[in-house]
Amino acid sequence: MAESPSRVVTVNGRKRRPWALASQDKLLQAATDEIASVGFERARLTHIAKRAGMTPGSVYTWFKNKEDLFRAALEHALTKQIESNATFLTNALNADYSDWLVQIAGLVPRNAGDTRPTATQKLLIEAYYAAWRDPKARKKLVPRIREHYAMYERVVTKAKEAGAIGAVFDVRLVAMVLFAIPTGMAMLTMAGLERPEDVAWLPVYDALGKTLS
Repeated sequence: MAESPSRVVTVNGRKRRPWALASQDKLLQAATDEIASVGFERARLTHIAKRAGMTPGSVYTWFKNKEDLFRAALEHALTKQIESNATFLTNALNADYSDWLVQIAGLVPRNAGDTRPTATQKLLIEAYYAAWRDPKARKKLVPRIREHYAMYERVVTKAKEAGAIGAVFDVRLVAMVLFAIPTGMAMLTMAGLERPEDVAWLPVYDALGKTLS
């Protein structure tokens, strides 16, 4: 008896049952955790399969090889971060936050209570590294990186249009600097430096807002 069309989805050109998508999600999450734990280059397929509660051979049901899975995991992490940022920005606009730097601060991939770099931060750094070193990964990841950056640019653009940022300042430059700060801070803390307390950022952001106005 043929599978009902309503119960079949197409993923990467192959037909799948919807319930089977859960195994793909498990693999992507397991790969995310493994890469965050040991890094892109040291992650192992057998460890990822074990984390997912699957056999190494089952990975090939969804992905061509280890590299294909790793690139998909990096893209998955970027996509999740973009979705999280989009939700935050929507809520911020609904809450009528007048301070544009509050919106910028909300785009940082961590929570205030985090005491160390999060898995998301680690995967974002790995994604930037992979986009630099791996041409195949670059093709997949750069559109997501640009989309992530564009969120910063939209906030800065609206702030400039509202007069919160002076006309002399270049939107793209300001947005890129604000995008680079948490990225650089994440790299430094992952390298072993202690992260400053969140409250220490308050006067810095206040001074930055006044300087740019």
